[in-house]
Amino acid sequence: MKEIKFVLYKATFHFLLRLPNAFYAVLFTLAFPIYKALHTKRAYGRTVMHLENAKAYLKTNVSARDMFRGIFWNALDSYRGLARFKSVENRIVYENEEIIREAVKHGPVAGISIHQGAFELLHRALCRYSEHVHLITDSVGNDAFREVLKELRSDPHLTEYHPEETGKLIRDLFKTKGILAMVFDQGKNTKGNEVQLFGKASTLYLRLPQKVNQMGASVVTFRTWTNTKRQIVIRFESVYPPKYDPEKFVKDIAKETETWISEHPEQWSWNYHGNFRV
Repeated sequence: MKEIKFVLYKATFHFLLRLPNAFYAVLFTLAFPIYKALHTKRAYGRTVMHLENAKAYLKTNVSARDMFRGIFWNALDSYRGLARFKSVENRIVYENEEIIREAVKHGPVAGISIHQGAFELLHRALCRYSEHVHLITDSVGNDAFREVLKELRSDPHLTEYHPEETGKLIRDLFKTKGILAMVFDQGKNTKGNEVQLFGKASTLYLRLPQKVNQMGASVVTFRTWTNTKRQIVIRFESVYPPKYDPEKFVKDIAKETETWISEHPEQWSWNYHGNFRV
């Protein structure tokens, strides 16, 4: 039964990815008012509240609809990119690659980012710089659907780990002198780091990169967003050398995170239920 579900899910998923953008434009226009009505006191309502509270910090004014539209199109780009659609791959632009190239020369690296833009493309991007990329992922959906996603994400240089395999991931990271890939602004069943974002208490999940940093790995921050030319920009930002001061590490990355979100607020997941909760 699992094998049948896998085949059906895979066929359906790839069929949907190949539908034209015009279809998805109409779909969003029709579906968003329904979603808004059903989630006024949940995800939509949270988004409106968070955007209002952060308004003074943002570089541009955005509505909740702008954000949901951004997530919608970035998700489509993410999965088409993972499926190696040339129409997406040809739009990717890399910036500051020398940061990650230099870091991997000196030992293991944690490449960390947030749920912004077409973020599902980030771990694949790291495979440009190392033959050993170690990705930590949370479980989504049933077994068959998880297998579809795993196949979609797959790359000869990529190994996936579940959160309970953290010990093995760390051992493999240092053994291969590879790259740990993870996003740190959302977490499940794990303890995070209390920070301030836009004047509000929030949580970032930096304990794993913090740990490997103290063990001798450097940490490179990077992000992605879609610009007005529809280019998918993947930019490497900062490098934190091994054994960086732990408290400053968290504060500095929180500051970076706030800057990234404020520059492209329409492409960050404000709707996540754990935002601004400690």
